[in-house]
Amino acid sequence: MQFIKPLFLLLPAACLSAQLWAQAPVVDVSSSRSDAQSGRGMEGEMYQQLQLLRQEIMALRGTVEEQGHQLRQLKQQSLDRYIDIDRRLSAGGSANSAMGDTAEIDPSMTSATGDAEMPESSNQNAPAATAAASGSSFVLDGNESSDYATAYDLVKSASYGQAIEAFLAYAEKYPAGRYTPNAWYWLGELYVAIKPQNLPASTEAFQRLLTDYPDHGKVPAAMYKLGTVYFLNGDKKKSQEMLTHVIDRYGNTGNSAVNKSREFLRKNF
Repeated sequence: MQFIKPLFLLLPAACLSAQLWAQAPVVDVSSSRSDAQSGRGMEGEMYQQLQLLRQEIMALRGTVEEQGHQLRQLKQQSLDRYIDIDRRLSAGGSANSAMGDTAEIDPSMTSATGDAEMPESSNQNAPAATAAASGSSFVLDGNESSDYATAYDLVKSASYGQAIEAFLAYAEKYPAGRYTPNAWYWLGELYVAIKPQNLPASTEAFQRLLTDYPDHGKVPAAMYKLGTVYFLNGDKKKSQEMLTHVIDRYGNTGNSAVNKSREFLRKNF
């Protein structure tokens, strides 16, 4: 009997151990490791994709900036071509065209197109500065470069009356503009090219250029043209003084205004 009692005591303990063992979860160690590695692999793949997206965005941004830069360059090149044509016309096709010299609209003629009737301008009989101050009916698009190109296109097409309004509007809207000196120069030319000529307005336009922009490349041409306008207006003394001043001041520069001044003096004095 003493041998049986310990057996009865061990039996409940064994049953309890069996129950506890049955309740313990079964863990697959290899599966857990696989899941962890899979998670890290997905994170790595997402990170790589994110990096690729960032690189693509940076590349697209660079492309947009480059295209914007090219567009600005094309606009500037287009305007530069206008200015180059302006200079070529001013120099009469000579080797000095880069100096921005005189145009082929010659004050000694009633117009640059012979006896053809020039378009009339509502402001053409008023002094240039006064007309500019009173406003012009010509509508600008608000871009300094394209507005100048538009006005200059009217010169090339011999629409002188409209060109006057365009340049007056330009000078009023952009008083400190990059091409405002050129606008005053062309106004001086145009007021002589129209019918009837407006010599006071031409004189004022050239004087405006000489006074406000004394170092501009158009100054020698404006001085020569002003001298011819004085002559047309009957003031031969002022004409001779101005043309002589062009020769004295720019005689060693190779500027075409010098040769033209000498030729004018030779023919008329």
